[in-house]
Amino acid sequence: MKRIHDSLRTMLNRHRLVFWYDPERQWADAFESFDQPNVRKLKVEGNEFGTKVAIHRDRDRDAHYLLYFPSARPPDNENWLLDMLLQGHEYRADRASLAVQEMGLRYELQPVVDAHIKFFGAQKREQALGKLVNAEHEDDEHSLRLKMMAVLAGAAPEIDQVVLRLLSKAADDLEAEPTGDPVVTLLGPFGLSEPFWQAVQRGFGYASPGPTLRDFAITLFQSANPLASSKVLNLHARVFLQQWKDSRDHGSAFTRWATYLEGVLNIQQQLDDLREVQQLGREDVYPSFDRYALSWLCQNFEQSNDARLLEVIEMRRQSHWYERHRDGYEAVAQAISLRQQLKQAELKVGSLDTGLTHYTERWYAIDTAYRRFCYHQRQYGQVSLLARMTEWVEKIYVNKFLLPLADQWGDQVRKLTAWRSNKFSAQTSFFDNWVRPFVSRNQKVFVVISDALRYEAAAEFAERLRSENRWTAKLEALLGALPSYTQLGMAALLPGDIRQIQPDGGVLVDGKLASGTEARKQILGNVSGMKVTAIQARDFIALGSKTEARALLREHDVIYIYHNIIDDKSHGVTTETTTPDNVETAFEELFAIVRKIYAANGY
Repeated sequence: MKRIHDSLRTMLNRHRLVFWYDPERQWADAFESFDQPNVRKLKVEGNEFGTKVAIHRDRDRDAHYLLYFPSARPPDNENWLLDMLLQGHEYRADRASLAVQEMGLRYELQPVVDAHIKFFGAQKREQALGKLVNAEHEDDEHSLRLKMMAVLAGAAPEIDQVVLRLLSKAADDLEAEPTGDPVVTLLGPFGLSEPFWQAVQRGFGYASPGPTLRDFAITLFQSANPLASSKVLNLHARVFLQQWKDSRDHGSAFTRWATYLEGVLNIQQQLDDLREVQQLGREDVYPSFDRYALSWLCQNFEQSNDARLLEVIEMRRQSHWYERHRDGYEAVAQAISLRQQLKQAELKVGSLDTGLTHYTERWYAIDTAYRRFCYHQRQYGQVSLLARMTEWVEKIYVNKFLLPLADQWGDQVRKLTAWRSNKFSAQTSFFDNWVRPFVSRNQKVFVVISDALRYEAAAEFAERLRSENRWTAKLEALLGALPSYTQLGMAALLPGDIRQIQPDGGVLVDGKLASGTEARKQILGNVSGMKVTAIQARDFIALGSKTEARALLREHDVIYIYHNIIDDKSHGVTTETTTPDNVETAFEELFAIVRKIYAANGY
C-alpha cells in the first residue's frame, strides 16, 4: 500500500490530472485511503460528464485530481474524458507499470519492462536502475536493457564496462572446472543473456550460434594476435583490449586471462616456429611475447647490428608485460651501450692529464654501462637466459677496456716524479677550495661525503638530480691522494696542512688522528672563524623533524655528513658482485639526504 501511495504522489507531482482504471476493483482501498493536500479525489462511475464540468469549473488552477474508475478504460471513441486523459497521465498499479511510472520512462518501454519483470522484483535493483535512466526520456529498448545489465554487473551503463566486469569476475575461476557460462548465471534469470550478446555483436562484431564468455575472450585475444591467421572482430575490439590492459581496476584480470589463454591456445609453440621477432611488433596480448623478444635479443646480440636490437627494445617498451622484464631489457640495452662506447673510445693515454681528461669526459661512460649491466642482470635473475651475453660483457670489458687502459696508464704513472696534475686540483685542497668560499660569502653549507661512490656513479647521480627539476648539479674531479684507501681519502677532505700515515694505516692531520666521526669532528671544530661539525648519514636521515635539521644548520656554518654504504657492504670477495646493487641503494639514501637538506633550507 505504501508503495502505491508513494507512486501516486510522484505522478500527481508531475501531472495535474491522473486517471486510474481498476476494472477488478483490487485497488479500491488504496484509493480510499490515499490522502494528499491539494489533491481532489473523484470516483468516476457513470458520472463522466459531471466530472468534466466540475474540473472545468474549479477556479483553483493549482488543484490536482486523482480520478478513480472502478472499470476498464473505454475505447477512445466512447471516452467522454479522452481530451483530459490525453492532457494528463494514466496510472497503473501493476509491478511493471509502477516501475515505468516511478522512473519516468516512456510508456513505449512498458513491453521491455514486462519482458524482464523479474528484474523489478527487488527494490534495490529498481532504485539502482532509476538512477541510470535518462531524465529527458531518451532511453530506448537497447539502452534500457543495457542499464539493467549494468546494474546486475555492478558496472557503468556501457557495453564495454559490462563486458569488463564479467571478464573480471570470470578471471578468478579460470583454472577451476567450468560450472556454467557467467553470462547465463548473471543475466539469464532476468532474460538478459540474449540482449547482452546482441549488444556485444553490435559493439565488437562478435557473432556465434552458441556464444559464451570464454569463446568471446578467445576470439578477442586472437583478434590482437599477430600469429593468428584470422581477425573476426572489428577495430573497436582492439581499442577495448588496450583499455582493458591499462585499466587500474581490471588490468589484473587481463593478466590472468592472457596467462591462461596462452596455454590453452599453445602460443609458445607458435613462437617456436617464428623466425622474425619484428612480426610481433608492439603486440603484447600474451606474456610469452616479451619472453620471446628477450630470448631473441640474447641469441642475436653478437651477430645483429645495434640499431636493430635497440628498435626491438623500443617496440617492447609499451608492452603490458614490460615491467616484468624491465631489468632484462635494460641489461641488453646496457650491453649495447658498452659495445658502442668501446667502438668510439680511442684508449690512448698521452699523459697523466690527458688520461684523466679523457676519462672524466668520455671513458667513464664505459664503466657506467658495465655497472648498470651487472645491476640489471642481477635484478632480472634469469641467469641462463643472459649467460652468454654476461660472458661476452665480462670478456670485452676486461680485454678491450681494463687491460689496455691499465697498461697505458701504468706507463704514464711510472714516468712521474711527483703525484700531481696540472689540470686537476689535489684532493687535499677540497676544504679550502670548495667549502671555505661558502662561509666567506656568509652561506651555510652541508658537505655530503659518500665513500667509494666512483666518478662514473657520481656522474649518474648528478644527472638524476638534474632530471628532477628541483636542483642543479655540477660535477668536477679532484686528483685523489695516494695510496688510495679510506682513511687517507677521508683525511684529505678535512682542513689541515700536514697529513701523516701511521704504520697501522691511521692518518694524522696536523698531528691529530683523523679516524672516525668524532675525531674528524674535533679537527673540523678547530677551524678558525667557523662552526663546523660532522654527523653520520644514518643519524642525519633519522633526525625526527625539519626543526632538528634546521637547528643543526642554525648552530653551525658547515655540516659534514659521512655516507659510506658502498664501502661498508662491498669489501671482500664474497660481496664484490653486490657493488652495483649497493650503488643503487646509495643513490636512494643520497636522495633522502638531499631532500632533508632541502627541507632544512640548506645548501
